[in-house]
Amino acid sequence: MIAYAPYLILLLPLISAIVIRLFLYPFPRVAVPVSVAACLGSFLGSLLLLNAGTPAGGMAAPAVPWIELGGLKAGFGLVADPLARLMAALVTGVALLVHIYSLGYMAKDACRGRFFAELSLFVFSMLGIVFADNLVTMFIFWELVGLSSYLLIGFWHDRPAAGAAANKAFLVNRIGDFGFMLGILGAWSLFGTISFADLPSRAAAGAPFWAVTAVGLGLLCGCLGKSAQLPLHVWLPDSMEGPTPVSSLLHAATMVVAGVYMLIRVLPILEVSDVTMNTIAWIGALMTLLPALIACQQNDIKRILAYSTLSEIAYMVMAVGLNIPGPGMYHLVTHAFFKCLLFLAAGSAIHGCHDEQDIWKMGGLRKRMPFTFLVTWVGTLALAAIPPLSGFWSKDAIFAATSDRPGLAACSMLAGFFTSFFMLRMILVAFDGKPRTENAKHAHEGPPVMVVPMLILAVLSVFGGMFPVAEFLGMKPEHPHHAWTLWVSLIVAVAGFLPAHFLYRDVIKDPLHLALLQGKFYVDEFYQRVLVATQDGLGRLADAFEGWVVRGFLVRGSGVLARSAGQGLRLVQCGQVQFYAAVFILGVMGVIGWLLWKVAA
Repeated sequence: MIAYAPYLILLLPLISAIVIRLFLYPFPRVAVPVSVAACLGSFLGSLLLLNAGTPAGGMAAPAVPWIELGGLKAGFGLVADPLARLMAALVTGVALLVHIYSLGYMAKDACRGRFFAELSLFVFSMLGIVFADNLVTMFIFWELVGLSSYLLIGFWHDRPAAGAAANKAFLVNRIGDFGFMLGILGAWSLFGTISFADLPSRAAAGAPFWAVTAVGLGLLCGCLGKSAQLPLHVWLPDSMEGPTPVSSLLHAATMVVAGVYMLIRVLPILEVSDVTMNTIAWIGALMTLLPALIACQQNDIKRILAYSTLSEIAYMVMAVGLNIPGPGMYHLVTHAFFKCLLFLAAGSAIHGCHDEQDIWKMGGLRKRMPFTFLVTWVGTLALAAIPPLSGFWSKDAIFAATSDRPGLAACSMLAGFFTSFFMLRMILVAFDGKPRTENAKHAHEGPPVMVVPMLILAVLSVFGGMFPVAEFLGMKPEHPHHAWTLWVSLIVAVAGFLPAHFLYRDVIKDPLHLALLQGKFYVDEFYQRVLVATQDGLGRLADAFEGWVVRGFLVRGSGVLARSAGQGLRLVQCGQVQFYAAVFILGVMGVIGWLLWKVAA
């Protein structure tokens, strides 16, 4: 029976989404409990599966025959090895807390039935990625996650900004997905399999270095899009246009970590090539730092946390590049707790301030929302890697692994410094001082259904680092902690708090005005003015070519030529005998003249 558990865990959210969308959409009081119950069922099933014994080699659910084309064979099968079981429990657990929180946050939204149906579809899609036993199955659910996130980001479709953000997320991810698809095809062509169970032995058998590198970089493209890493990171901050529970779900343990999860699944391919691994490590290192810098000058509370997510996901990516997937998954787990907590706390502040997101229009929330203030501090300390909170243990394991790579260590340590800086800046501006607007003056805590999930996540943010992730997964153990890394990471975190305290304590406007950071390094502008403009120019050139050459010359010109030839030939068929006789005589005279010329020559 336990072998079929992944199917039950996977299908419950799908059934919920279908039933709500087809039958219960007009009745939110019934639709919402159905969605919550389905997510609860999947979570309980995931917990039972998490505690189930694992046979040697892992556990796989029975596969259903699906594709058999030449040498390509792919069944629809689900894997339930420790990695999938841990990820399933994490996804469903976070999703359940977000569902409960949404009962209060979305209580007055007229379209909450549709919201919960889309939440269920998203959970189904993400679980499909988690349980997939081969690259093709994963890619199908990969695209379903893209569709689900498009629907959720653009949930408030009457807002132009939400529609634009949803389109941006969808289109940018298509770029990464195209590379991912090429990587999947390359893996099948090179290794003759797309099964995660067979890839380690096939990859170790030996293949041309350039081919393995190309396949690895193609697969990496999928991660760059889904996990919003350089240079495809531009969609994630804009995704904040969706409801805050969506932001929490996307950023905590679901969509944006799907790329990291995929890299760990295909690590046997990646680790064959030093070029691929170094590329992954350096992309991760740079992305730990750049978003942390940008967040220092953002004013939207959700965007601050969004850039923090980019930075924290980059630590996981860097861990994969360093070939330490254990610490990478360790940080993925702890990050799910404190980042979900921070987003829900931000949502509480927004909800309490009547949908205000600008931290400079808040202020004084410490006294009016003391619980939200407290859990925000808990999440911040975990994010800043302050011991003994969960974020310290996972992040310090990655810091320790960079001890022999000075460049990577410098990027990750500087990122830690700026993370502490922008998080304390956010707290001081939003929660300390006096209220700056009427909305802030009348701020209040949310209902118990919003408070309880934050309380649970706060406890997990403190104690979640105690779970031995690497040992459970059977991966390489966490890099041994050294006293110097503990003290360096602690000093870096505290050092980031100090300038933020002196700059933002009791201020009414930002004392720093760094245009480069406010403009997010102008990456969006570069894409718009160079890449998009080039594409538009090529599009106009193609349109002109089609208009003048294809439609004008080839299509219309050939039509005119045929019509003219037809009219000319029609004159020949006049029906007059004397005209035919004249033409015949002229033809005979022409032939005789040509024969005489040939004889004379």
